[in-house]
Amino acid sequence: MALHARLDRSAVEGLARRFGIGDITAFSVMEGGHENTSYCVETSSGRYVLTLSDQKSLRHVTNLAKLLVYLTDRGIRTSQVVVPPKDPIVVLHDEKPVMLKRYVDGDVTAEVTGNLLVQLGEEMARLHEIPAPSYVPQSFPYGRSYFPEVTNSDLGHTYVDWLSEKNSYLQKRIPQHLPMALIHGDVFFDNMIIQRDQLMAIIDFEEACHYYRCFDLGMVIVGACRDRKGISFEKAGRFIRAYQKEKTLQSLERKTLKTFAVYAAVATSFWRFRQYHLRRPEPRLYDEHVEMQTLADTISEYPDSRFTELFAEKTTAATSGKAT
Repeated sequence: MALHARLDRSAVEGLARRFGIGDITAFSVMEGGHENTSYCVETSSGRYVLTLSDQKSLRHVTNLAKLLVYLTDRGIRTSQVVVPPKDPIVVLHDEKPVMLKRYVDGDVTAEVTGNLLVQLGEEMARLHEIPAPSYVPQSFPYGRSYFPEVTNSDLGHTYVDWLSEKNSYLQKRIPQHLPMALIHGDVFFDNMIIQRDQLMAIIDFEEACHYYRCFDLGMVIVGACRDRKGISFEKAGRFIRAYQKEKTLQSLERKTLKTFAVYAAVATSFWRFRQYHLRRPEPRLYDEHVEMQTLADTISEYPDSRFTELFAEKTTAATSGKAT
């Protein structure tokens, strides 16, 4: 659990007044968050999530808040930002940015199945239809352009050579001029809030950017369509077919879906390695990258046909589908 900065009741009450949400009846620290600390705050007007960012700049958090408002205005199911009556959309507390969102009732489950995968596919297609605002990054925050932070380091670790090899693999297999879109970039199961079989929200758009839309699909497959052996192609098929009903992928994108699933696993392993070996060394977390490193190798060994077969039901309808 991340708890980089601790707020006492007086501080929370002061922030509640600034956001105009009424008197606090209870508050508690929430689990999760690598670079921020969040509190569940209950007041006379409802439940909220108060997030204090420990490592993000005011500009970054302000752009995130603007993006969430932009998305909710366009019908995407995500966190609803509370705008203070007198202050900017993000306020400062002890020089750290603070954002307030309405609490989304629901749960998180690693078993994303059936109708949830269909809803997720439809929601991701809708997200990719929305024009990317100018303030989102034009590259993925831990994509290939950042790999040299590890590959050029002087760490005597076997992971460095592995990452170099995987980067070469990706460079050879990712074509130029693939379609880009506004992407979430980190749709793992724990960034989905559900109630029974209903998708209530996709949260944590911190990594959102204008990037390959196929990368977003690869990340969903890695983050929400897995089983004990690797990728569940049954789950991935449900997700992809639902996506395709809303937005038809180009032939070249379909051919590179496996590559982007590998890329998603490699990028996630890179983030974990960089975080716990370089940026914030933590010996007890030194092996956090291994799970995604192993998954990337597993996906690399699948025949390409396992991924192209995910589109089989759409083959005859692709030419009459929606234009991209």
